Amino acid sequence: MYLKIAILFLAAAALFAPPGYAQVKEKKTETYKRYKSRSTSNETSSLLEEARQLKDTDPGAALNKVEDALAISIAEQDGFGEGKSYLLLGEINMGIREWKLALENLNRALEKLANGYTHSGEYYLTLKGLGTTHLTSGNYNDALSYFQKALGLNSKVSGIVDHNGLQLDISEVYYQMEQYDAALKAVDAIRLNGKVTNASFQSQVENQKAKIYARMNDLEKTKDHYDNSLNTLRSSKNVAPPSSEEGKSLQQAKEEIADVLLDQNRYDDEIALRNQAIVYNLESNNLSEVTKDKVAISKTLVAKGETVAALKELEDAAAMADTINDPKQKAQTYLALADLYDKNGMNRQALSAYKNYSVAVSETEKIRESDVAERSTLIRRQHEIEALTRDVSIGQREETIQQATVSRQLLVIYGLVAILIIISVTSYFIYKNALASKVANQLLALKSLRSQMNPHFIFNALNSVNHFIAQQDERTANKFLSEFSQLMRLVMEHSQEDFIPFQKEQEILSLYLKLEHYRFRDKFDYSIEVDASVNSESIEVPPMLIQPYIENAVWHGLRYKDVKGKLSLRFHQEDKDLVVELTDDGIGRKRSAELKTENQKKHNSTGLKNIQERLGILNRVYKSSYRVAVEDLSESAGTRVRIYLPITKRHNGL
Repeated sequence: MYLKIAILFLAAAALFAPPGYAQVKEKKTETYKRYKSRSTSNETSSLLEEARQLKDTDPGAALNKVEDALAISIAEQDGFGEGKSYLLLGEINMGIREWKLALENLNRALEKLANGYTHSGEYYLTLKGLGTTHLTSGNYNDALSYFQKALGLNSKVSGIVDHNGLQLDISEVYYQMEQYDAALKAVDAIRLNGKVTNASFQSQVENQKAKIYARMNDLEKTKDHYDNSLNTLRSSKNVAPPSSEEGKSLQQAKEEIADVLLDQNRYDDEIALRNQAIVYNLESNNLSEVTKDKVAISKTLVAKGETVAALKELEDAAAMADTINDPKQKAQTYLALADLYDKNGMNRQALSAYKNYSVAVSETEKIRESDVAERSTLIRRQHEIEALTRDVSIGQREETIQQATVSRQLLVIYGLVAILIIISVTSYFIYKNALASKVANQLLALKSLRSQMNPHFIFNALNSVNHFIAQQDERTANKFLSEFSQLMRLVMEHSQEDFIPFQKEQEILSLYLKLEHYRFRDKFDYSIEVDASVNSESIEVPPMLIQPYIENAVWHGLRYKDVKGKLSLRFHQEDKDLVVELTDDGIGRKRSAELKTENQKKHNSTGLKNIQERLGILNRVYKSSYRVAVEDLSESAGTRVRIYLPITKRHNGL
């Protein structure tokens, strides 16, 4: 009885469904029919071959090809085509280092190919891809399992399985697990044939052995194998490009060996190793790696007490960094050079190096933002492919339902219920993905706003150095620059983080106030008070949120006073908020506004707007209540700023 009532209810719901539902159903059916009409194995293979050729140079165009191939395969119920399509999606994900998506698609490929296609080359590539993905993600046991499964296909998939390549992969897994005997045994199982094996692979094998022997403290064999790697490439006239497998293997081996030498304080051996690498990298025109080695050599020379030689290496590295398109390496080089200049009292040179470092940091941030945007586009495109494949699947089912006879109406009703469930689940995931994308964009905007503050903050501080130098107060400038370098290290160390420990922020603010007091010591005194109830080590706060208000108080309030003023910075807890109370007895906001130039008004407006935008994003993303209250102590003088920071113990993401 109840079953009949339920069936009648569902039938009535389907009959009186709104027109939009019928349109959606028809659209999915048309999508399925469109791809069904193109269903040929030749077209699927052609699309996937074109996508494979594009996946490294134009992943966006490759995804368009895979989308068509996957939809056609689903429409044709071609499991092999689906498996090949998911394999290629996984390889594209690996290329853009999206390991979670790569794992999902490779597992889908494995599910399809395991059903009757285990002797295919695609099945082998899927196992190898899963091994590589788990190795990169640090899941070493899973990586070892997949590599060994791929190795076991050797007798069944003749001419496809790369036995030697898999042995090298297995050796790397054991190496990462610090099982060096097993790693050496795996690489020793490789059988090289000089007539068949290319120089690139031979070089990778020699690099692997060099790494392993370095960790086993057999440095004589380490040197022999590393020399063999270089000589193999040179003798074949195969200079390894930096991005190639042999190029990455060569640089990785060098760094592993260098780490061992430094741990044993064998400075001269480490310098000799890097100079040997510099000669080879100059031959292969890998100037970025040469710059990196010179910076490393300079650190070793400093450890040996050879400061002049260290400066020479860093200056050569900086000159080379200016000629290459690698802002990140340029920033690292100029920061190291500025620190060394600073430690040796070379103030003007240090100032110039810090400016170059600031420019390189800005360039690095722009490149990083561009990469994030490009990867977000590719990820969104893959979500669209998933939606399309669901549409094709639904359309396929709808076509079957439309062809059913009247005697199977009950099955049609159950099909409609399934479609409603699928549409609901799909809508949920679409909404969830849209929400995640919105949060990601807000976090990106937050990082962008924060990165805008760092260059401005650096140049303001550098202006103070210029002030002391202009007054020929070299002693104060030198002292200021030493304190400033400490502040820079703290600021840059946390510049990419949304939250830092309150203790670190307190240290940054203390240093900043100390530096401002150097220049305006006749204009104000200051005090910093932290209530005993505030746990500085466990609370986290947004970085560089309080400093602009301190800067406003000093530069626009206190420095215009005729008598010495007072600035007070107090931290205390009110309910669930950490309250930052900044009080000054300066000339007040009204008088300060009258004294400002047009440029100062524009700058101050932009800075305050930047902070308000950051507070807005923080409140939206973390569902919190960051806020700022500003009040005048009197009509003619004094300002108090109260910043309310919700107390939180940790921020591990959303």
